[in-house]
Amino acid sequence: MSQHYEVLARKYRPHTFKELVGQTHTVRTLVNALDNNSLHHGFLFTGTRGVGKTTIARIFAKSVNCESGVSSNPCGKCETCLEIDKGQSLDLIELDAASHTGVDNMREILENAQYTPTKNLYKIYLIDEVHMLSKSSFNALLKTLEEPPKHIKFLLATTDPKKLPITILSRCLQFNLNKLSHDEIFNHLKYIMGEESLEFEDSALSKIAEFGNGSMRDSLSLLDQSISYGNGSVKESELKAMLGLISQNEIEQLATLVINRNAEEVLSFTRELAHKGENLTNTLKDLTSLFHKIATTQITKDTNQISSEINDLSKIISAQDLQLYYQIAINGQKDMHLSPSEQIGLEMTLLRMIAFHPDHQVIEKKNLKLSENANVNNKLTLKETVQNTSSIKAKVESIKKTENQLEVKTQNDWEKIIKELNFDGAAKMLVKNTVFNSFNNQNLSLTLSDDFVNLLTPNTQSSIKNTLNKIYPGITLFIEPGQTNGSSLSQKESVKKEQKRKQTESQFLNDNGLKELQEVFNSQVDIKSIKESDNV
Repeated sequence: MSQHYEVLARKYRPHTFKELVGQTHTVRTLVNALDNNSLHHGFLFTGTRGVGKTTIARIFAKSVNCESGVSSNPCGKCETCLEIDKGQSLDLIELDAASHTGVDNMREILENAQYTPTKNLYKIYLIDEVHMLSKSSFNALLKTLEEPPKHIKFLLATTDPKKLPITILSRCLQFNLNKLSHDEIFNHLKYIMGEESLEFEDSALSKIAEFGNGSMRDSLSLLDQSISYGNGSVKESELKAMLGLISQNEIEQLATLVINRNAEEVLSFTRELAHKGENLTNTLKDLTSLFHKIATTQITKDTNQISSEINDLSKIISAQDLQLYYQIAINGQKDMHLSPSEQIGLEMTLLRMIAFHPDHQVIEKKNLKLSENANVNNKLTLKETVQNTSSIKAKVESIKKTENQLEVKTQNDWEKIIKELNFDGAAKMLVKNTVFNSFNNQNLSLTLSDDFVNLLTPNTQSSIKNTLNKIYPGITLFIEPGQTNGSSLSQKESVKKEQKRKQTESQFLNDNGLKELQEVFNSQVDIKSIKESDNV
């Protein structure tokens, strides 16, 4: 490398609008304004770090002051263009608002603004992080920003436009610069590596683009670091070692263990990663990204752009389980800093995925019931066992006789069935908000309140049907949205609850002792605080 090494972010800074990566909406507006010579006097560029705010401002400065004339294509060869590229132009005054916050600094700037440019057409003030200016500085800037001399252009840049006074915003053309996409950053990194004639792997550059999080400067800084670490090359294995990442194969292996709900192997695998000194926070992030890739694979069905491992994983996990795992992983990342250690945080997140799986909960409930029954049977005598056996047989025979004999003719009959059957979760809420319509030839028709249509999903409807068919086999269920007019079980319960609440309030407020206290202390009762005690 040269003795005077120039970092990639500066070496490959765009010098024209054509070289700029992304920000097409901003570039289009500025190019049209420059080509038509219809230039506003104030421009505000907003956006996160490393998206091109200062770069666009410098290209704009060259475009208006280029010795070949105002246009969107500065020559880049004249003395003015070269001076601006080197940061030596006397007519481009770049200010860091963080170090020029005082009103005295602003007054000095505005006093010099009345003088004409040294040699160019415009004197341009580029104020970076303008939101750092004090309130007095903003007030001093207002009048000049509204009616500046014809030879003045203001270019303001900020990462936090919400802190700018509305009076400043209304005097400028505002351009919101977007974060750069993964592909835009990846392609630019690939171009730079080609220009530098350095070895690289596409997967490594893709990872750098991902870590850049929309910022080209952050990505290029990471690329610089990767080149130094790899002694002139950028490879995925070296990048993972530098950043403390684990390999994609290990992430896929961990996902497979979670999907198969093998808790012991999940714990063993996690401890192995911790023993190797891997960054477990990044491991959870990579696992979350893998769940996202699997979900998109299930929807798009495009196997050409997806690895065979991810494609295989997409076939062994349902969309519902995938959403559950993804949500738990996201929440696990939020809680990671609260955990006693990274290892404990990761282990508990993975165990939560397994424990919250519906099938796992069903197995636990069955095992619990079996153990309870075993304890009861151990206490029974032989005589009691015989009696219980005959009783169970009688109940089974009774159930067999009454199978397929669902009798429901009115809403009251339907409400009794709701209370008798063991509906769970969303299914329970849904049936309590339905009204009985008809029951003919094993076809049960219900009307669901329009306010709860969002609960009417295939899974919920299937759960209701399965619960009914356990006791009354062969029933076909039809649920249609409509008006229930206060006739559903849920609405009746709400009315009763409200009546009971009003009765409690009335009894409390009419208490003579309470009235005396109000008079003595000249106070009023907070009605919202009146609640029925469970201990009464």
